[in-house]
Amino acid sequence: MKTHRAIITAVLASVCIWAFIPVAGPGTLFSPGAACAQDDWKKEFDDVCSKTQDAMAFNTDELKALVDRCDKLKPQVEALDGAQGKVYSKRLKMCRDLFSFTLETKEKKTD
Repeated sequence: MKTHRAIITAVLASVCIWAFIPVAGPGTLFSPGAACAQDDWKKEFDDVCSKTQDAMAFNTDELKALVDRCDKLKPQVEALDGAQGKVYSKRLKMCRDLFSFTLETKEKKTD
């Protein structure tokens, strides 16, 4: 039990750190066209990844839905250019991994 808590704490800490690191690149933050194009995926990314701090409070159905949302968002994030794509892909993977780990832990508890 202590091991699971330690793992969850470590993953949550990592996600929290990555969630607040800004990503900047030439023409990505100040270009009006880029801002409009990035709004859709960015809003979804922010919404999904903001829920990591409450992962243990969600039931299994809610966690499955969050994992699915991460999976649907993945192609859009991977399509981003350069460092921005790499950073957001890594951050999304960390969010998904946390939801998946929490889901597995809750499913094992009910068995």
